[in-house]
Amino acid sequence: MAWTMARLEQIIDEARALSPAEKRELRRALDRELVPAAPVQSRATESAWVDRHRDEYLGQWVAIEGDTLIAHSTNEREVYLAAREAGIAVPFILHVTPKVDAYVGGW
Repeated sequence: MAWTMARLEQIIDEARALSPAEKRELRRALDRELVPAAPVQSRATESAWVDRHRDEYLGQWVAIEGDTLIAHSTNEREVYLAAREAGIAVPFILHVTPKVDAYVGGW
């Protein structure tokens, strides 16, 4: 343990000698090490909600969390701010457009 603390003190002393830009880069690198990568979140529930309610909200921006409509408006920023105000860190926001069937070419 003593060796580890001595090594840590050495690293800290070396970090103090870095330029401000190097210190910022070191901080970013350490922050990346400490914060686990966010798991990829499936938005299948939200996509299904849009499919069910598409005609009701055509031309509008919607914020959806799970199976719940959080906000809707023709103003994207209003929808985003409402979702953030509702406590959603990464809101699912989508501009609702008509469903387009896939084009299949052929003779």
